[in-house]
Amino acid sequence: ADIRSPRPASAARGLDIDALLAELHARGVRSVLLEGGPTLAGAFVAAGAVDRVVGYLAPALLGAGPAALTGGGITTITEALRLDVRECVALGPDLRITAAVAAPGTKEH
Repeated sequence: ADIRSPRPASAARGLDIDALLAELHARGVRSVLLEGGPTLAGAFVAAGAVDRVVGYLAPALLGAGPAALTGGGITTITEALRLDVRECVALGPDLRITAAVAAPGTKEH
């Protein structure tokens, strides 16, 4: 199905996440997988539109790399989006971690 990305009236760039999710909901979509970079992830986190995170951990060390989120409204460790790990699965040498967004006020384990 063709869905045009709704743009917020106040911005030349970006998309109106609430309008996009409302349109998807109207079409019967109840789950959305975000595959993109840190800017897309940060926008959905800032909009409060993330309820589950699936991440992959590979046994490799790099000296530098991109952040997982750009923006998102998280600038300090006290503002961190806390996650409750629900599943860990080994996939060859990698590990897939599935976590739900913790309820507000939940402290680190």
